[in-house]
Amino acid sequence: MEDEGRRRLRTSPAGGGAFVAVLGLALLLSAPSGGLAQTAPASAEPSPDETPAFKPRLVFLPFVYYTPETQLAFGVGGVLTFKAGAVKAPTRTSTVWAFGTYSSAKQVQVSINPTIFFERNNVSLSANLRYERTPQKFYGIGNDTPSSLMELYTPRIALMQAGLKKRVRGGLYVGLLLDLEKTTLEKFEAGGILATAGLPGSRGGLVSGLVAGLDWDTRDSAQFPRSGSFFQLTAGAYGRATLSDFAFTALKVDLRTYLAPAAGHVLALQAVLRLTSGDTPFYRLSMLGGDSLMRGYYKGRFRDKDMIVVQGEYRVALGGKFGLAGFAGLGHVFPRFEGLGLKSLKYSLGTGLRYSLDARAGSNIRMDMAWGVRSFGLYFTAQESF
Repeated sequence: MEDEGRRRLRTSPAGGGAFVAVLGLALLLSAPSGGLAQTAPASAEPSPDETPAFKPRLVFLPFVYYTPETQLAFGVGGVLTFKAGAVKAPTRTSTVWAFGTYSSAKQVQVSINPTIFFERNNVSLSANLRYERTPQKFYGIGNDTPSSLMELYTPRIALMQAGLKKRVRGGLYVGLLLDLEKTTLEKFEAGGILATAGLPGSRGGLVSGLVAGLDWDTRDSAQFPRSGSFFQLTAGAYGRATLSDFAFTALKVDLRTYLAPAAGHVLALQAVLRLTSGDTPFYRLSMLGGDSLMRGYYKGRFRDKDMIVVQGEYRVALGGKFGLAGFAGLGHVFPRFEGLGLKSLKYSLGTGLRYSLDARAGSNIRMDMAWGVRSFGLYFTAQESF
């Protein structure tokens, strides 16, 4: 299953035109295959799986940024790319992303996100390990909540997601993911919605469940697709049997396709439907916004039980390590299908720059500017949004 943490190394979207300054310094380090690697005799021709193209590589990225939410923040992160197993040529590139940040507002975030593909992509392992203490904004629940409802709260979150996928045949995969998240609300506003409305999760708690997935994946790359499709259906169950403090279900359909109308050009299209039912914590409701779905809105600016989003992005290589992208999307959150109306659709428009850290693996850093309805977001992020 797709790892939601793989796009970290980001700033939060600044609602209302906030200024964000980002300074990055990339140091590219090449490493051998490991301390036990053997050197081939000078007279021997290297086999295809021993060529430098398949050797591990580490990219290191210190950065500093500013937003009104975080004030001045410093971070360091990096990505290790490699090919696992003895037969490397047909196996997708594995990645391990890691980063940590600390801000003058005493905000902390640490994340490690490995995705490892084994022999000929028949099996893959992924994980999202994260700890964060980050003040956030809450605007209530619904598709038309006014900005005047905004209140601040500070959660401490410890998250562990670990998944296994197995190829059934061709591009068809089945998977199972263990999902654990412990949330503690350190601060929330007295008299606010979280303090008085009795919403599930307003006092924190443990979310624990199992997520089953069915994927059809024909992409040429998991990190930077240029062709193929990715269709995913996931169903998660949380409750007493899994030791969860909340009993709810979550169903998600994620459809993506990638077209190449010209050399160096990619048209990426995505449609997402997410439905929840039961005692869903407010921080696990379907949410618009963030660096992936409907950029330009603060993540969670609009949230409800259900969500539908369609979006597209056109990516152009400018030559060298740089690229350009333009994107647009439509989205809506709703409590049930009868609440879905075209008049309440939100839009997202934006453009961004791309910088390739590793052309071999398609590892990119992107900076996007996005606009929504009376909303603006600036993102400095690793990997493409979808």
